[in-house]
Amino acid sequence: MVIIPKQISDMMSTQKFIVVGSIDINGMCNLSPRTAFYFTENAIYWLDFFKHKSHYNFINVPWISVAVFDKENLKGYQMKGKVSFVTNEKEKARMIDVISRSATGKTCSKVFERITLANQPELIMFKPHAVYSLNPAEDSGIAIAIDNDPETVSLLGVK
Repeated sequence: MVIIPKQISDMMSTQKFIVVGSIDINGMCNLSPRTAFYFTENAIYWLDFFKHKSHYNFINVPWISVAVFDKENLKGYQMKGKVSFVTNEKEKARMIDVISRSATGKTCSKVFERITLANQPELIMFKPHAVYSLNPAEDSGIAIAIDNDPETVSLLGVK
């Protein structure tokens, strides 16, 4: 398990913006900005209201990248890992409310009233398996942190 480094959690807190990169079964990439998310020391959670491209990519290819950056200071980080759908209804309801309140200051029911296409959103959980710097002055090809599970080692080519 990879712990999200403090400099990344600090950047997510101040920038309040992440970009999620996924691929479909044909290898076509998709980028999706996220401004409503919540994170712990080892996971990032966000809501999926519309269930379009990213949603189907997550189902078919759960390996994704999440990037956070500070354009003023030319610094950033990329995390590679896997997503899953949170299905425990109690945990899902709690996290949906936490994300809704942190993003808007309103309860999730008030947020849902404003999104006409949405039913109950999916709750996505991302767990990083590798962390890289995107800072121009650093070697972005070397992981800052990496999980040593066999799947990560195989996919990312690390030993």
